[in-house]
Amino acid sequence: MTTLTKLRDILASFIGHSLFRWAVLSLAVVAVIATAAYNYRDIDGDLTAVALSRREAVAQLMAVTLTEKFGRVTDVAISLSARVKFRDLVAQGKWGEAIEIMRSVPQDFPHIERLFLTDAKGTLKADMPALPSARGLNFSSHDWFRGVSRDWQPYVSSVYRRVVVPQFNVVAVAVPVKSMTGQVAGILVLHIRIEKLLEWVAGIDMGKDAFVYIVDSKGQMALDSRHQSREKIIDLSATAVVQKLRRGEQGVEIGFDAMGQEESIIAYAVVPGYGWGVVVQQPTRTSMALTARDEQLRRLLVGYGLILLLGAMTAFLTLRIVSARQRAEGDVRFITIVNTATDAIISVDQDQRIVLFNYGAEVIFGYNAAEIIGQPLNRLLPTRFGEIHRHHMQNFAAAPKTSRFMEERREILGRRKDGTEFPAEASISKLTEQGRIFFTAILRDVTERKRIEEEIRSLNANLERKVIERTAELASANKELEAFSYSVSHDLRAPLRAIDGFSQALLEDYSAKLDDQARDYLGRVRAASQHMAELIDDMLNLARVTRATMQPAPVDLSALAASIAGELRQTQPERAVEFVIQPGLSAEGDAKLMHILLTNLLSNAWKFTGKQEHARIEFGAQRDNEVPAYFVRDNGAGFDMKYADKLFSVFQRLHAINEFPGTGVGLATVQRIVHRHGGRAWAEGAVGLGATFYFTVSPEPAQATA
Repeated sequence: MTTLTKLRDILASFIGHSLFRWAVLSLAVVAVIATAAYNYRDIDGDLTAVALSRREAVAQLMAVTLTEKFGRVTDVAISLSARVKFRDLVAQGKWGEAIEIMRSVPQDFPHIERLFLTDAKGTLKADMPALPSARGLNFSSHDWFRGVSRDWQPYVSSVYRRVVVPQFNVVAVAVPVKSMTGQVAGILVLHIRIEKLLEWVAGIDMGKDAFVYIVDSKGQMALDSRHQSREKIIDLSATAVVQKLRRGEQGVEIGFDAMGQEESIIAYAVVPGYGWGVVVQQPTRTSMALTARDEQLRRLLVGYGLILLLGAMTAFLTLRIVSARQRAEGDVRFITIVNTATDAIISVDQDQRIVLFNYGAEVIFGYNAAEIIGQPLNRLLPTRFGEIHRHHMQNFAAAPKTSRFMEERREILGRRKDGTEFPAEASISKLTEQGRIFFTAILRDVTERKRIEEEIRSLNANLERKVIERTAELASANKELEAFSYSVSHDLRAPLRAIDGFSQALLEDYSAKLDDQARDYLGRVRAASQHMAELIDDMLNLARVTRATMQPAPVDLSALAASIAGELRQTQPERAVEFVIQPGLSAEGDAKLMHILLTNLLSNAWKFTGKQEHARIEFGAQRDNEVPAYFVRDNGAGFDMKYADKLFSVFQRLHAINEFPGTGVGLATVQRIVHRHGGRAWAEGAVGLGATFYFTVSPEPAQATA
């Protein structure tokens, strides 16, 4: 018997022994259980991490979206404040004209709810849409003012409740408006309703029963998707997750929701550059990812039970298969993500040769992957930048940083297969694998964006040109008006005085030689020449009120109306007219122009009540859309409302001159004065039942046009 045969027999004897078999079985069971427990813990951790990472990705995507939106609104504000005409008007203190340039902004940028101008000390000077009650208010205590005035740079404020009616929660984007010399002349503020933030991230799927709340730089809850109409701003700065956000931390965790009284996934991400944060929260019971994790873990336990029954080898082989399948699925997912991305994803080795070229890159560059893989990266770059790019990549390879984040993107030029160049934004990362360095770049073609920007520059240039042209036209028209006024005052008045004077001389010196018809004719000539002289005076007055320099100041309208009423009584002391003047009425305006305005309205009322036995004239005020509307009401001849649109036009008369004298210029003068004061004028009436003329004025009247 050989030695080998003896050893085989001894081994068979040991195996056949029951104690040995139980020992081997026990060791196998312990090994399988230990392996199962160890793998169960790792798989549980991995699946939990995957489930949580999805919530974290949602929070980060929302944060990136808010960063982009805040950046765009800030860019819009900077672009608006940099308009040459706009900042010149602000520097000159012409707030009303400056805000008019912005009239199309709410239409072009619907997310901007309101914009207004303040001076450098925070006092509101002009706004759109106009809220007269806000004019003159000082906002130097507001967060946006303190932020922008700190170093006179653009600033996105924390959330706050708007002071003026209607009140709602807003975010303010404030930028300084600087003169040509660099001095701060004012502040342009854009209001964004806080609900717009939720619209910006509404397209991002949060998952079942999940909600998001956004906190500002002070740790206040700016918006809660569960309570979008909540008016109260809640301070969350003391909560743990908000404190982490304020320290610049971001991540995901499972914690207890005190409000919902249940365990929840809490993902939080910082809005870079603005100090805001996003918190996405979902109950663990509704998380499909965690449910899938639990289901997979249950299946895993069942599988391990079966493996335990089948033996340690079967368990080992099963784990290998599962592991291989997971790696394969991960590879498939990675390839799918890369090839479905619309951006170009390109990887190169340390020799700058292309090793990965996705479908997005094929669309952008015009090459297919088969013809570009293995080629040098320089084929995708303009020739003049090849050497610069090579040095740049060498420096990046030697640097300790492994990636450049999206906010650090650099704009480069790419070259397509047909030789055309295009602008692109790129982010790049590096990876060391088995001693070799690989670089992966994500590029986005920004040709179209360079074009929604060139158009904006062109539109701004056209706007500037049109403003210059209109200004020149206005100056020319003013010169023509001055020439006309001079001609009227010097060339027309003298002949009229001659006609009236000679007619009077004929009536006085040759009355005995003239018959009744001749005297009647001369009387008509005198009346016509006097009427024309009156008409010329009214036209000159109309021109003066249009061009006169205004000196705004508080005007006591009640006292002014009472003074004019006294003057009217002196012209016809025999008339018994009741004047009712509401006391305490005042307005901000030019005192001389307001005197002309009330004189015209009260004189009209005096004239058209001339045939009333008991005439009554009233001056008072009522509210019109939160703005005082002053009125002059009489019980005179009245007018037909179908002609109301003609009342304020020059030379428009609704009564014959022999019935009620006048030139038809008075109400046109009234309207010009009201427009100069930033208000409007209108009338109501009925034939035989009197008329009421209304007017409003702005707290800050417009200045005269030179």
